[in-house]
Amino acid sequence: MAWVKRLPLSLDLPLLRRWRRQSSAPRPRGAAAGLGTGAAFGYNRRVALQILLTNDDGIDAAGIAVMRRALDGLGEVTTIAPESDNSGVARGITTTRPLSLRRRVFGDGHEGMACDGTPSDCARIALLGLRCPVPDLVVSGVNAGGNMGADVTYSGTVGAAFEAALRGRPAIAFSIAELEPRWLDETEPVLRALTGHVIERGLPRHTVLNVNLPDRPPDAVTGVRAARLGGASAYDYVLLAEDAAGPAGEHYLPCEHPAPEEWAESDFEVVASGAVAVTPLRYGLHGFVDTGALADVAAWDLDLGRLLV
Repeated sequence: MAWVKRLPLSLDLPLLRRWRRQSSAPRPRGAAAGLGTGAAFGYNRRVALQILLTNDDGIDAAGIAVMRRALDGLGEVTTIAPESDNSGVARGITTTRPLSLRRRVFGDGHEGMACDGTPSDCARIALLGLRCPVPDLVVSGVNAGGNMGADVTYSGTVGAAFEAALRGRPAIAFSIAELEPRWLDETEPVLRALTGHVIERGLPRHTVLNVNLPDRPPDAVTGVRAARLGGASAYDYVLLAEDAAGPAGEHYLPCEHPAPEEWAESDFEVVASGAVAVTPLRYGLHGFVDTGALADVAAWDLDLGRLLV
């Protein structure tokens, strides 16, 4: 894919190791945390970069705690996240009632706000500057479970990042492949390295950087690779409760297995190989239109009078 070659990422394991060494040094907190942020955001060394941290697993999830540690020293971090698990809500928002925020003090001494809405609600509150500074960068995750292929359209983690991209803010969505990851804590240097890379180099407007990490010990991670978005998950199912029509059970949805050429260089393939998959996403659906299919539709006889006969 041509866009993979154009992706301005040159991360490799030596770079991640340098970030790992840096991450072990004491890092500033509070107002001093934004010193040294990158020129990509147009800030000088005396201005703190404002970062919103959110997720869809809930404010008490282990992944957001790891992400908060990874962001320490990269900017002024505000945490606004759902008070409970909101997995699978995509970019859904709350429109039928007012939203509530509750102050939360974490075990590491940082503070945040728990919202009784969705991940996108959290992003929208911050983007409006309500109860916090307007963010320059939105970081969502770390999600427990991968967000690859067509699953990104379900993901509340990715949905919050898309909400930011829609409003012109760069955003990163982080996920780790397993629902109960063993190596989550060890991802901190990689999370920090990739976020720092975005701060230094920026992202194209209206772009979400979707990052999926393998659940492996650090020495078994094979690298960082740009990856295209894969297809549908092969293990998608509906869990139905027992009722008069039948017993409870898992009902698997039919799925087309990708051809070898479709699997190659996809986010699924990259993570399966033990590497970190980095995929740029655009929220504009026009970006996903097949030009050949569009030409076919344009050739249809779409005379309204005939269609309504």
